[in-house]
Amino acid sequence: MTEIKKEVKATPESTKVERRERKKGVFNGTQGKLQVGKQIEGYHLHIFNDTPGRIQAATENGYEFVHPSEVDGVTENVTSRNLDLGDKVRFLVGAGEKGDPLYAYLMKIKEEFWLEDQAQLQERNDKTDAAIRGGKTPGVDSTGFYNAGIKY
Repeated sequence: MTEIKKEVKATPESTKVERRERKKGVFNGTQGKLQVGKQIEGYHLHIFNDTPGRIQAATENGYEFVHPSEVDGVTENVTSRNLDLGDKVRFLVGAGEKGDPLYAYLMKIKEEFWLEDQAQLQERNDKTDAAIRGGKTPGVDSTGFYNAGIKY
């Protein structure tokens, strides 16, 4: 009996494999653990640790709590049962000074307020930079410091 060999050539149509969409960067360290699914238009998001006075200071300065319905999900670090504070988005971020859980809360501030704060911060930084370039170090006693030949 003779064996018949038939050569089959692959065509582009026969080699197409259906690709499905996937999340990129999930396992390579480029996706942050404290990350939300989407931004809230018109707001800047910030995560505040729940240390004494920090959340209160944030709310007094225009920040509001973000509710899970406002973002398209969060990473697995979000605490799913928030019986103590209702439906605020919170993250387990570490341990407090006494070893108790340290949480952080996702908060939002109107973009216009955040931009005003950033402009004020940049103005202060520009003054400090100008002082340093002028050979002055405001608030720092540089006596005895080696300057490494740095010239401004």
